[in-house]
Amino acid sequence: LVAALRASSRPINSALNSERTRLSGTATESIATAVKALGRAFEPLIPHYLPTLLTLCTRTNKVFVTRAKECIHAVIEHTQSPSILHYLGESTKDKSVSLRLAAAEAVVLCLNSFNPPDLERESRAKEIEAVIRVTAVDANADIRKTARKIFDAYKILLPGRVQRCVLHSRLRSHGRVSDCIVASPTP
Repeated sequence: LVAALRASSRPINSALNSERTRLSGTATESIATAVKALGRAFEPLIPHYLPTLLTLCTRTNKVFVTRAKECIHAVIEHTQSPSILHYLGESTKDKSVSLRLAAAEAVVLCLNSFNPPDLERESRAKEIEAVIRVTAVDANADIRKTARKIFDAYKILLPGRVQRCVLHSRLRSHGRVSDCIVASPTP
């Protein structure tokens, strides 16, 4: 099934990008079903499908965005692959508010569902810290609220890195950027 999905990624992505709601919806549902059936075996297909699903989150039609978010969440929950964080981190820098919000919400889901030792690797921790820095100062209030959730999950998962993240944020920003998240007291 993985080989078949890899071979047919171009027509499936074309269907995902279609302006026709039914065609795009069917393609999205087929990817979600494949993810649920394959579980972790879907991981090699992430580069083929996740960028397209993230692009769907930039659409103005809420039906497309909702379906894409559901499929992205299925990919996160069933593959448990930390490689997803790279794509989400890049998406938090996009000009589309709906994509930035969807990516930030997906990062929260990643932090809440992934295996903590996978996230403790230096490269993954740095990706999460970069997402925190970008989303903490976003112009959209909903994204900043989600950034707070990301930071709260980060504090629980990687308590040893919190001080480094706070110091790094303050050094980069001269005491301004991200202080809305990192300087607030813990409950």
